[in-house]
Amino acid sequence: MTDVDLDTEDRRLIAALQVRPRASWTELASVLGPSAVTLARRWARLSEAGAAWITVAPNLQPGTGALGLGVALVELRVPPGQVLAIAGELSAVPEVATIDLTSGGRELVLTVIAGDEDSLARLLLERLHPLGVVLSVHSHPVTRTYVDGSNWRLPGLGEGERTRLAPHLAPANRARISPLLEAVARELARDGRISATDLAERLELRPRRARALVAEVIGTRRLRFRTELARRHSGYPLCTWYFLKTPASQRATVASRIAALQQARAVVAMVGQYDLAVDVWTRTLDDVQRLEATIEERMPGVHIADRSLVLRTVKLMGRLLDESGCASGFVPLPAYLKGGEI
Repeated sequence: MTDVDLDTEDRRLIAALQVRPRASWTELASVLGPSAVTLARRWARLSEAGAAWITVAPNLQPGTGALGLGVALVELRVPPGQVLAIAGELSAVPEVATIDLTSGGRELVLTVIAGDEDSLARLLLERLHPLGVVLSVHSHPVTRTYVDGSNWRLPGLGEGERTRLAPHLAPANRARISPLLEAVARELARDGRISATDLAERLELRPRRARALVAEVIGTRRLRFRTELARRHSGYPLCTWYFLKTPASQRATVASRIAALQQARAVVAMVGQYDLAVDVWTRTLDDVQRLEATIEERMPGVHIADRSLVLRTVKLMGRLLDESGCASGFVPLPAYLKGGEI
């Protein structure tokens, strides 16, 4: 990918697309200032360089029918000389949505979205455990997602601008999840701003039908749009995983308080030796330590049992990343809309 430098206007555009990923360039121009043509050119430059991209992911928030999607956080211990090879092998596995190479007590942290509980069991038992050079596999099925990367916001917009951009959300529809809707979701994951014309060409539909299907898929509320950027361009170059133990009676409160922190990219409750896992982006190593102290000081009974600094992310919700963190490829998840009744 071509290296690019992001200026203030680039970051404002990305921040606006985090609020309203499929807003027209004219709508964005009315809020941001530059012309629609200028904004479109900016986005083309950023996306072609892999510095920013828009995708979708299953909506894992409570009440969305996603409990049966087979989500887990998996820690792998791998001999140091085999880390990149194993990460490369796992990058091709659709169920492995995100791969972080980490320091500390594990070499890799995987976010797995297997599609359903049976598929999760098969992945863990038949794909991960038999990997010859892996020293250990610790899997933690996720029971609740309090916040994920779709909620994270890049600073740069005023509150008034965010309000003007905020989409109107109609009640969720009850569309029957069909292979065609899954195909539409998969194309939105490849390019969250795909036009009706391009979608129609890929799926051999009429543009009008393609436009209606996009609205139908979005209306299920089973997807979350994610406007992402290479972390080194975000102003928060460091990523850290915290693994917490919490009193059961306080767990939901603690998780919600941490989820409200600007640095939090993911907060999930799990089954295993830890109760909560927290993924944060920070500016410096000092911020990592300060945040850790803040959590334990302000939330009595919470113990940060372990932590790992992310050395590199090679896959982020299906997007393959190069050494600089820029998008370089795409491996779709096995399912985007699957789940129980809402």
